[in-house]
Amino acid sequence: MLSNDQLDRWDRDSFFHPSTHLGQHARGERQGRIVTGGEGVYIEDRDGRRLLDAFAGLYCVNVGYGRREIADAIAEQARELA
Repeated sequence: MLSNDQLDRWDRDSFFHPSTHLGQHARGERQGRIVTGGEGVYIEDRDGRRLLDAFAGLYCVNVGYGRREIADAIAEQARELA
């Protein structure tokens, strides 16, 4: 299993998040946020903090997390396409 430090290092080395402050990133001043889960409009990070996912609709998850009906629709499409 990967440690949080490994995940943080991989993330820092390979990706600029849309809200990344490049100066702080380059100097290693900010620890990355590793998201471990989500439910509804909230995410939870590796430190157990529950946060409102205010960026969700801006990028990809504007319907919230854990929506069973969406997962079922995706699964049905996968069965039809196969």
